[in-house]
Amino acid sequence: MARLTARDIGRIESTYTSDLGKLSWTWVMKPDGRVLYRLSHINGHPERNYWRLVYRLSTTERWQIGSDASRAADLLARLARERGHHLENHR
Repeated sequence: MARLTARDIGRIESTYTSDLGKLSWTWVMKPDGRVLYRLSHINGHPERNYWRLVYRLSTTERWQIGSDASRAADLLARLARERGHHLENHR
């Protein structure tokens, strides 16, 4: 799992590898319920792309997840898979 910051509830990384190279994305869940992702690495080199909003948790969903990083990571993984991203080392 990727390193959490004080401003994130959950964080995961997804990758895609092809003949052209390896792309890595970072997915984060913020305390205000925003779920964002961005392209973070191309062939191992860091990228500084804009964060893109993918989903906004409802009040009930935020309450259910609370500050549980495990639940947040599970939701991030589900959202990433729904959008065609491949996850390494996640259930």
